[in-house]
Amino acid sequence: MLGFALRTTLLLALAGIPGIAFAAQTPGEASATMVRPLTLIKTEDLDFGSISAGPTAGTVRINPATGARTTTGGAIAAGGAPTRATFVGASQLGIALNVQISASPTLVRAGGGTMTTALEVDGGTGWRLFTGTGPHTFHVGGQLNVGTNQTAGSYAGQFTLTVNYF
Repeated sequence: MLGFALRTTLLLALAGIPGIAFAAQTPGEASATMVRPLTLIKTEDLDFGSISAGPTAGTVRINPATGARTTTGGAIAAGGAPTRATFVGASQLGIALNVQISASPTLVRAGGGTMTTALEVDGGTGWRLFTGTGPHTFHVGGQLNVGTNQTAGSYAGQFTLTVNYF
């Protein structure tokens, strides 16, 4: 009779297996970091209020920091509800922000007439570091240029505030 070692060798040779195989295992890790979505929403539109135009050109200014309205020249405040635009953003502590505003809009009246603006963001545009937690607020104000004897009516235009979170 064939010995055990010889039988094993013959069986392995017949099966085409070169030798005994060994396996080794070790665990690995998988990970992910979830961050809160970054948001920016408008909560208030910019409104220069009601204005009366005189025989000379003038300006209406909404202070982006305080929301106060002032006028110069032939532009006379005539009531309304002047407000600065307000945007609320949410990010995490220590996030760098880049704040940008689109080109200042020309306000247009249906039926004809325009007024130019020069908008500004409270705190300016460019890079900022958000050092708080939770939501933060951005205010937009600026200057409206009222022409001599500006035609009465409602004037409107659009602008975009962009906040890039890094």
